[in-house]
Amino acid sequence: MKSKSKKAPSSGTESASETPSAAKPDTRDPAEIRAESFRMAGQRETVEAFVVAFILALLFRAFLAEAFVIPTGSMAPTLMGAHKDQTCDRCGNLFQVGASLERRGASTDEVVVAGICPNCRHVNPLDLAGESDDATFNGDRILVSKFAYTLSEPERWDVIVFKFPGNPKQNYIKRLVGLPGETLRIHHGDVYRQPIAEQDGSDQIIRKPADKLLAMSQLVYDTAFQSPDLIAANYPSRWQPWTDGATSPPTDSWQVKRDAEGLTASLPTEAAARLHWLRYYHRWPDEQQWDRASKGLSLSDVDPYSSRLITDFYAYGSYVTVDADYVYDERPTLLPTRSGWFSRIARMLNGGYSSGTFSPSYESGKGPEQFEGRATYGSADLSRDGVHWVGDLILETDVETSADSKEVVFEIVEAGIPYRCTIDLTTGVAVLSIGEDDSRAFTAIGEKRNLHPTAQTAFTAGSRHRVRFSNCDDQIVLWVDDSVVEFDAPTTYDSRQFLSDAENHPYYVSAGKPLDAAPVGVGVRGGTSTVHQLRIERDKYYIATKASDAGMYDYEIEELGDLSSGRFSFRNQELMRRLMAEFQQVMADPEQWSDFEGWQTRRSVSFRLEEDQFFPMGDNSPESLDARCWAGTKLRPGMTAEADAWARADFVPRDLLVGKALLVFWPHSWNQPVPFTPNFRRMKLIR
Repeated sequence: MKSKSKKAPSSGTESASETPSAAKPDTRDPAEIRAESFRMAGQRETVEAFVVAFILALLFRAFLAEAFVIPTGSMAPTLMGAHKDQTCDRCGNLFQVGASLERRGASTDEVVVAGICPNCRHVNPLDLAGESDDATFNGDRILVSKFAYTLSEPERWDVIVFKFPGNPKQNYIKRLVGLPGETLRIHHGDVYRQPIAEQDGSDQIIRKPADKLLAMSQLVYDTAFQSPDLIAANYPSRWQPWTDGATSPPTDSWQVKRDAEGLTASLPTEAAARLHWLRYYHRWPDEQQWDRASKGLSLSDVDPYSSRLITDFYAYGSYVTVDADYVYDERPTLLPTRSGWFSRIARMLNGGYSSGTFSPSYESGKGPEQFEGRATYGSADLSRDGVHWVGDLILETDVETSADSKEVVFEIVEAGIPYRCTIDLTTGVAVLSIGEDDSRAFTAIGEKRNLHPTAQTAFTAGSRHRVRFSNCDDQIVLWVDDSVVEFDAPTTYDSRQFLSDAENHPYYVSAGKPLDAAPVGVGVRGGTSTVHQLRIERDKYYIATKASDAGMYDYEIEELGDLSSGRFSFRNQELMRRLMAEFQQVMADPEQWSDFEGWQTRRSVSFRLEEDQFFPMGDNSPESLDARCWAGTKLRPGMTAEADAWARADFVPRDLLVGKALLVFWPHSWNQPVPFTPNFRRMKLIR
């Protein structure tokens, strides 16, 4: 018998016949092998890079910066929520009106069908069915630094993102106004502060830095936008030549010309001996006058010196709405949440709402009159004008003078008091003054009265300059060619030293002495001059309130009840709206200003801020649920004791601060000429 041979010990390397699964020798070219190894390494590095990028993105979002979408218009016009973009069909001014109320629920209950131009106050209908850019656009997409307040303290006037105390899962964005350790007071549209440790002294007005002031200002009127219909109808210009005691515009003074390019005012040589004033009269055509102008009829019978008060009118709040059933047979509804590129595009285009089906009875592009009185103008049907007088104004103008011009004067009147800047055109020296005499002074320098701060400017005779002159927050600021002019003494003042609360209201004497009926003026003495453009803006008016259930008004409810013989109550909003409409009528009649009892009912409200407590408010004061009036609102069942305490407080605790808003990196895109056309004009740093 043949014996079996023993198997040789394994050497660790088995032959292919003995190990069928063993790898075959790689007979490829070495260059090909190297190329494959590079590809494999590259793929592995790519995967690793994506993983690292994802982790970094999460860390970046959690600790450094995060993108947010603005849902509402509480910070308009600084930041836009869901809104409509409109170009006025009469004067050509571009403006926005809010439309976030279209997206309150699962379906659209109210539809924005028109908006009111802030420049000429014409009601502009929307062509919802025929014009894609009349759709409701999403709010701004902004970038927020979540690291900013780790290295430094929040600063007053920052635009901040925070968790809403009434629901810490919900982000809010507002402007930071009150800081820890002070008592904040809102009074006549301004904000005052007093350190808690110094309660025995008087509070001081909070002044905005120049860049914040301009970022927060609201348009009143810009001569760059003119209505051809009004020019053809001889509707008087809002800017008129004036002289002391005149009852009608003098003919030997400024010659005002209007055309499609705007407005120019020229001062001829023969009129140059005295100081010649060009003054602003705040008015606009009513619906009947617009109708006459559109039919080619004359409006030359309008008094060129007729005027009304500048108020806290907000273009963003001038939306005209109707019930959705008057516009749609099938209302737009919220699309179901689902993944995929189509759903993402739908949300980007229209906020995730379907387009709906228009009713055959809806005449798209036609005005609100088609709804036969069912349209509502603004949240309280008061959007044709504001209900609070605003005296803090900003003038911007482009002035060209001849070599023999002597002086130029810029004036803003508030509560009957003129605040002036006079520039000597032979030297370029600017001098400020308050009032017609030296009874009122700016902030003193030590023991010395400060009557006339002076500064050297580049504005001399025979030159052309862009000038901006403001009187806001008890401070005069002058810009020449976009540079702030530095004066040799403080240009701040405390109006309470020469104007009591009872005296702080608008004044009017006559056409020859209009005071607050012509609150802005430009005067030139000597030579010939040309004014190429005039633009007026107003400062923010913060409404003094601690509750919003009776409307966002500055007036004390109980005192209004006394004035109206108890005809209305705090909770009767319809009667309150009627009373505010009466206020608007008073503001349109200068003869009633001095004796109007409503001025005395304007309230003040105060808020005490302890350590780590911050007080934010929205730029769009009438439509902002903020620290003034959110305490006790939006409470949720089952909240923790700590969250409930925050929800009932009129401040934001430090723990709920998220970060500082930096920039608008993607405002809504346009639908024309192609979808997603970038809106570069509104990309900006947030101030």
